Amino acid sequence: MKMRECLLFSLGLLALPLPAEERYLLAAENQVIEVNRAGRVTAVLKHPGHGRIYDAWRLPDGGIFYVHRNGMALFDKKNKLVMEHAAVRNGENGESPGGAVLDGGKRFAILDSVAAEIRVVDRQGAAVSRTPLPDLRPDTVFSHYRMVRPSARGNSFWVAQYGRKAVVEVEAGTGKVLAKIELAEHLVKAPGQHFAFATLEPGDGSLYATTATGLQMLRFDAKRNRTGSWTAAELGLATRYLLGMQRLANGNILLACGDYHIKAPEEGRDLLAEISADGKVAWKLTRAQLVDQIDGFVDPNTGIEEMRITNVHAYDSGQLAKALTVKR
Repeated sequence: MKMRECLLFSLGLLALPLPAEERYLLAAENQVIEVNRAGRVTAVLKHPGHGRIYDAWRLPDGGIFYVHRNGMALFDKKNKLVMEHAAVRNGENGESPGGAVLDGGKRFAILDSVAAEIRVVDRQGAAVSRTPLPDLRPDTVFSHYRMVRPSARGNSFWVAQYGRKAVVEVEAGTGKVLAKIELAEHLVKAPGQHFAFATLEPGDGSLYATTATGLQMLRFDAKRNRTGSWTAAELGLATRYLLGMQRLANGNILLACGDYHIKAPEEGRDLLAEISADGKVAWKLTRAQLVDQIDGFVDPNTGIEEMRITNVHAYDSGQLAKALTVKR
């Protein structure tokens, strides 16, 4: 099923009752896709001009919030755009590679690499606070930052310094660095280059981090000693990237796997993986399950259709009021 059929399908889903079940909201390049555990696409949101979508969240009112290259966007439960907030541009484009929902959806955080700051924005799109980030020049803007998450200690944020292979906790408002983990000493030899992409605090004092094309997931304890390390090869995953994460109710980690710039479809076979505490794969979502249901991004160099999933938000569709209580 391709774009015309897919749009009709997703619009039809708005009118048909669907069973309450675990759903996964996928940030996927130029669209947001909702799927269930069986791999069935249950909804698609695509807005003109929004590309490189890094992160997406389902809200308790049924709406969707996401961050794309040039800013943030808020949609109501009928997929009507109700708010936008632009990223600062460096020439033609901005670079806003992360966002987070705050205060139950009353406010939102946008990570703005060009401005080197985290802005907190209200539902009308107005900036209500700014947190400066360390200036990473002369590194290219694209290599500065990825992902933003409120920290467990409160009044601070975790961000990943992408090209410098570090994750940093900064105090809200002041930007004071409260903690920093240099990943370089913990990295194994990889088929691709390591970067710092995402963090996750699952709620037990630990911290997870992923390294994108480095294909490694790390776990640190409350004292930031490394207590776990898994590569895509060790997990048996066929993917080009290890990206965003969420802790599931059963304690497992849900991991987004990116199929960007693959040379053959088999190289990007796995799109999501549920990982147990001892490093076992409990469940996977694959390209084969999605590729005939949606229009992905066709790489102009290879002609291969890619799903380009960067992040995932899992929730129970029958309990959307609890959608933001998860650990991401």
